[in-house]
Amino acid sequence: MKILNSCPFNLSDNKTRILWEITPRCNMSCKHCLFFQNNQNGFMQEMKLDDVYKIIDNISKDKNVTAIWLSGGEPLLRKDIVQICEYISNKNIVPSLSTNGVLLNEELIESLYNAGVRYIHLSLDGAKASTHDKLRGVKGAYSKLMDVMELLKKSPIRSGASFMVTEESIDEIEDVIKIADEKGLNVLSFYLVAELGRGAENYKTDKSNLAERLANKIEKIEKLRMDNSKLKIELFRADKPSNCEENVLQKCKGSNFLNITYDGKLGACPWFMKSEEGFDVGSILENDFIELEEKCKNIMKEKIEERQNNIEYCKKCPNEALCGKGCIALQNLNKGSYYKLDPICPNIKRTVGANNKDTALLKEA
Repeated sequence: MKILNSCPFNLSDNKTRILWEITPRCNMSCKHCLFFQNNQNGFMQEMKLDDVYKIIDNISKDKNVTAIWLSGGEPLLRKDIVQICEYISNKNIVPSLSTNGVLLNEELIESLYNAGVRYIHLSLDGAKASTHDKLRGVKGAYSKLMDVMELLKKSPIRSGASFMVTEESIDEIEDVIKIADEKGLNVLSFYLVAELGRGAENYKTDKSNLAERLANKIEKIEKLRMDNSKLKIELFRADKPSNCEENVLQKCKGSNFLNITYDGKLGACPWFMKSEEGFDVGSILENDFIELEEKCKNIMKEKIEERQNNIEYCKKCPNEALCGKGCIALQNLNKGSYYKLDPICPNIKRTVGANNKDTALLKEA
């Protein structure tokens, strides 16, 4: 059975990972930003270092937590980011960074490595400066990123990048992969732009054709790429729709990749927390992490099961019993209901008949 890459948080083991929005501040204004906050308010709301340490102590009680991704906003805006990474490492948890990269320099890269950071994930959203800078909202961002990639290439820290696929950037994919190879990246992840955060305002378009174009491009590129390339290509939220009846979506895995907000609240995967059905289970500063974690996972499992049993459209599909129903956060997002279809469902066009009843049901899905 071919399973679509519908969940970027679908882990190969049962370990718990955490994405922590360590600051709401950012030095860019990205058109697709999931976590955007007002910079001035964000600075006032940024958690103090002592409280950050308390949260790390709380998390470390759970020995099943092996990694913490520090994100934002832009995590490098915190002047104490090295101390935070070092504190995480001292708790036998691996710290990683998700950053736009423009604040990295040789000295900071070395300090982060000495603090235990072994992986840094960047954002590369175009093969041309005009494409990347337009999406990021900052002139010169692309040029700075190219310089930073050269520094990381010489560093023992592994590096990767995400490419946000839009109608404007999809034709630059081949050149972006060449850049990733040249810069020595270890991972290049492709995502369809999501209708969350600013993306809900700027990218309200049908993703099915974009998903098919992306999958076709990646398939052709993979066949032509050199076997000696160390670059791993990941394709999330897109796959080539197929006539194979066993081409189905993954089950939501958001309960294994938890999210901590900049003010210390715990929730499920970051996409779900930012969707209209988003929720949190309480503050880690005020409650025991293990108790909150168990509560969060149980609620997510209930939501997943409830959704799988209540998507009326799926009851018409011959693959209902095989399908995991895909992403809860990125289902059609209307009216906040999670009884909706994942928009990359490969069976939508096939199973909708010509009669009006079927068409109406799809619009409600």
